[in-house]
Amino acid sequence: MVLHALAETPVQIAVTLRHINRVRKAWGLNRGKGRPRRAGAQKKSASQGKLLPVAPRLSFVGGQVFAHGLDQQHAFDPVVAQLTPAIQASKQTHPGDDCALVHHRERTLVRRFQALLFAPLWGIDRLSACDTHEHPLETLRGRGYHRATLRQFLGPLERVGAAEAVMPTRVPEQVGPIISVDGHMIASWSRRPMHKGTITMLGRIMAGLQAVMAHDAAGPAVFVASHPPDIHVSRIMVAYCQQVAEATGSTRCVIDRAVNAGALAGAFDAQGLGVLCMLDDNEHAGVESFEATVMDTLEDGTKVESGPWKARRPDDPRHCVIVAPAEGKTLVYWGIPPVQKTLEPTAWPRVYRERNEMQELSFKRMHDHGALKTNYGRKTMLGPDRHQQRKREKLAQSLEVTQQRVDKQTAALTAPQEKVAESASTGHGTRLAQRQQALVVVEKARTDAQHDHAPLLEQAGAIGPPQERADRDFRTQTIMTMRTLRLENALMACMVALCAHLPRKVRLDCIVRILFERSGARMDTVSQVIYGLNTAGVSRPYRRRLAEVVEGLCAMELRDQGKPMRVYLKDMPP
Repeated sequence: MVLHALAETPVQIAVTLRHINRVRKAWGLNRGKGRPRRAGAQKKSASQGKLLPVAPRLSFVGGQVFAHGLDQQHAFDPVVAQLTPAIQASKQTHPGDDCALVHHRERTLVRRFQALLFAPLWGIDRLSACDTHEHPLETLRGRGYHRATLRQFLGPLERVGAAEAVMPTRVPEQVGPIISVDGHMIASWSRRPMHKGTITMLGRIMAGLQAVMAHDAAGPAVFVASHPPDIHVSRIMVAYCQQVAEATGSTRCVIDRAVNAGALAGAFDAQGLGVLCMLDDNEHAGVESFEATVMDTLEDGTKVESGPWKARRPDDPRHCVIVAPAEGKTLVYWGIPPVQKTLEPTAWPRVYRERNEMQELSFKRMHDHGALKTNYGRKTMLGPDRHQQRKREKLAQSLEVTQQRVDKQTAALTAPQEKVAESASTGHGTRLAQRQQALVVVEKARTDAQHDHAPLLEQAGAIGPPQERADRDFRTQTIMTMRTLRLENALMACMVALCAHLPRKVRLDCIVRILFERSGARMDTVSQVIYGLNTAGVSRPYRRRLAEVVEGLCAMELRDQGKPMRVYLKDMPP
């Protein structure tokens, strides 16, 4: 009726189905929700009994069991609790900005963050792969993100400052007294001029970033920060350790040998921070460099000695522990007074080895199943070219030195010239020849100084005017690095709980291969949720190990929707 009336109107008016539905709702002519009711003659067939929801073809069964275990522990509640105030603060600061994130419900936030967390377990490192790869996100969380990619979630997270908001949720309730610190380089390809560091790939120096990570002595990561790759870690280490101390309360750090300077040790000591590190081989000449006393002798003849430097350094607070084996290289560890109060010097080598093993193995695991090397975010920020600035500063220092040398040799030329002139006017013979020879030596020294100074002037002129060079915008990358660290922490916590029910130890990479990456089935009964795990292609030794893992999962008493979960090998009776 409305359409016929509008057709007789000379004015052209565009009417859509949405307009018609609004009119129907205003007139009370709209239908109720759901399907139309059946006619009286059409009766629904009688129920044949209780139906059980069954998913016969389910991928990544172990990953789904792991996800439900995290739900049982409410692992994502702290993330939502920190993100919600950040979103509200962003709405108040920028009331004109509008994005989907500010309208997300708590359930949507949890579901999208879970999708970010679980993606590496499904073999997805780049989020665009969620559009093309087969993965169980839809069966696990009800959404597969085939149309709305997770990049649309990362952009708003970056805008509200999610990295700073979620960082406190990484710190465990109890942190040990010693924190291990190490940096990890992530290379990035770009055709734009960007700052480069020590990252190498295929023989070329690369741009990218360095992620400085802090781990608790028990293994979980507690803090991460991203820095440009061209800035040496020693320049930011004191400030970084202060941030770690504020976040965790731990003021003792074990750091890789990248920080060895005595001035840096003094800066740590001045801030009340303790640091344990290791000297490079070229910084000492063995036990002869120290006033060391023997503290212990091991069974293999290795001597453990302790003492300060033999050549006294008043501004150097480092105390050294020397491990001198009967055959082999001498290793020297150093610490400052706060570390001496916490650890016995004989324990320094062991603590340093534990840091190396824990963090390096953690980085390798995150490379394999955590997408640690993947770059996220293409934004860059232009700024002064620091490479050019450092080159200019280095040339300025060299020019200053060579100019002082030229001025010194020029001033030294005056006295020989006066003596030669005096001998020539007096009529000296032998003395004149001697003084002329001395003048030639001084003139040659000035010429050599000018010869060294001239190329530096040319190099300084060739640098040209100040230029710009780009840096990566680290916000998105930091969010995803924190995602990887959270996944690693959750997997290690799961391994600790699982190994308590296993007759023998098993590695995390083995669990990922034989459990997380296998397919199976799921059946939801009234009293329990049953997962069947396919064992096709598994050898007998791994099958026995998989059976032990399945028994351990059942013993952990995991629950899904309040019902206990049971896992079995699919070719065996349930």
